[in-house]
Amino acid sequence: MQNIRAYEESLSLEMIQVLQDCGATIYGLAATDRVHERVPTLCFNLPDVAPARVTETMARAGIGIRDGHMYAPRLMKRLGVPLESGVVRASLVHYNTVEEIHNFGNAMLDLTKHG
Repeated sequence: MQNIRAYEESLSLEMIQVLQDCGATIYGLAATDRVHERVPTLCFNLPDVAPARVTETMARAGIGIRDGHMYAPRLMKRLGVPLESGVVRASLVHYNTVEEIHNFGNAMLDLTKHG
């Protein structure tokens, strides 16, 4: 279990870097020195890109992520996120790879470049 946890931390670090490179707002702990305090599920939004558009674009690229209020309307309110649009959620686990995160990053960068 310790090896799985360490691997998931490395995936979280990689995903945080990819999201930061895309200019995403990451909700929750994003400080790399605190990654051990989180699970490898990240909620985020891209500037000027609707969460639904992000998930639709990713689905066309063969990447499964989710968007919406995540059944947490009070949290969305606290984050200042409109309930109608919500956030994007990417969930990683021990069977994901760094290569998959890089593919995700390439698709995200393409999305941000082409608005």
